[in-house]
Amino acid sequence: MTNTLSPGVVRLERALRKLGKSITEPVIARIEGLTNGQIFMIYHINEVGSCTVSALAAKMEVKPSAITVMLDRLESHGYVIRERGTEDRRVVHVALTDEGKGVLERVIQMHNRLVHHHLAQLPECEVEQLLDTLEKLADIAATSDVDSILNDPICEP
Repeated sequence: MTNTLSPGVVRLERALRKLGKSITEPVIARIEGLTNGQIFMIYHINEVGSCTVSALAAKMEVKPSAITVMLDRLESHGYVIRERGTEDRRVVHVALTDEGKGVLERVIQMHNRLVHHHLAQLPECEVEQLLDTLEKLADIAATSDVDSILNDPICEP
């Protein structure tokens, strides 16, 4: 067994990391006081309408105490509000404020502009080929039997 990544895996991971960084960092730098994780939280809360702190922690795969610290910052900026549940006071619900929705709109607009600009540098046929290939890879990954792949001792790259 080898403990190095195959060249194809290294190339794919480097390219995805470089692409993500070139889009995410400039956007985050323009939204003062927010981290990538906080922007993800705002995005998720917007998608679901409102959610509990526990559900948010589960979505982000962190402990509720970590979410509380992040929500404190978002609340201090006026981006979210927290309300205790009416049936169970231990449950805390989180929703976006109008200001939170506005900052998310700015993030999405900047993100879209950057991605559009980057894709516009490629011929349309290459963009379509790239998207088709990424969609196929995502479908393969989503339908793969991960347990059998990882538990198969013969399956070496």
